[in-house]
Amino acid sequence: MGYKDGKTEFDEFVVDLNADCKCGCMEGDRFHKIYRFPNGYGASVVNNPKLKGFNDEGFRILPIKFSSDEDYTTVMLPQFTQDELDCKSWEAAVESINRIKDLEE
Repeated sequence: MGYKDGKTEFDEFVVDLNADCKCGCMEGDRFHKIYRFPNGYGASVVNNPKLKGFNDEGFRILPIKFSSDEDYTTVMLPQFTQDELDCKSWEAAVESINRIKDLEE
């Protein structure tokens, strides 16, 4: 399972905070999902980010920390490398998202 068939491993954690997203992430068949995990962390995930080398597939993950149900800020997680946040496949993205989901509060 993956993003292309409309099913993701993280559907239960999706929050609809970007319904009016202006970044252009929804153009074509791209998506932008924001996940909120019980530990207070989350992830903003965009497929096919507008970066060199990501023209056909790939995912950019931006770790976030929620301060309330609807408010969050981006966070630096030093235990993540850039390669873990700029993923070449959905499988690699799932691994990184799971690491965020499993962080301690």
